[in-house]
Amino acid sequence: MGQVDPKPNTDSSQTSGSEQPDEIPKEDFERPFNFFAAAGAAVRFGNLYNVVVSPVDYRVQFEDVFPIHTRFSMGLVWNPFPDNSEENKKEYSQKVHLLKKEGLLGRSVEAARRHAAVALLVNIAQLSFSSGEVNTTSPIDVGFGIGYRNDKFLILGTLEFTPMRTTRKYFCDDFLDKDKTLVLAGAQEPVRTISVDDDAFFTNKVFVSMGIKIAYAFTKSKR
Repeated sequence: MGQVDPKPNTDSSQTSGSEQPDEIPKEDFERPFNFFAAAGAAVRFGNLYNVVVSPVDYRVQFEDVFPIHTRFSMGLVWNPFPDNSEENKKEYSQKVHLLKKEGLLGRSVEAARRHAAVALLVNIAQLSFSSGEVNTTSPIDVGFGIGYRNDKFLILGTLEFTPMRTTRKYFCDDFLDKDKTLVLAGAQEPVRTISVDDDAFFTNKVFVSMGIKIAYAFTKSKR
């Protein structure tokens, strides 16, 4: 009785290791939170005055502080929405093709986020279009913004909150536009100087400003 030849070994383990299937890179959306630096201008709401005493006749004078300020800020921007548009998917496919061509399979591919941006900012310095120093410094100067981000650049509309020294209501009511001297109780002569640090005449108040800023985001590329 004749012997039957054994079947040839077709075990896939003997195939060439170079024929491994391609590994599809992982789509990795860029970070939603990034730090930024910004500069812009803001317009303050509400009346703010510098108070001086005339050296000629010692009458109390009120001067309006110009409401526009140039501010420099640092902050955190949030792009909450990943971009799932057809254009972005096409760009992702092109990146995958490029990685395959360069033999860099297995790496992540950065995908864009939508342009809508929300920002939290802290004003670290400001310039006033006024010679007054009523509001040149403050312990806390923060704001919020919404806007448009394109790659690393942003344009933001902001709402900002700044504590400032301002005149007390009774002082304004008694001396604003009255052109008269200030004589303290028990004194014979009118006062010759008024300090913004004097709590009898000034107090702290949070003023609201609206502004616009141009910002640069410190994004980190993942590729």
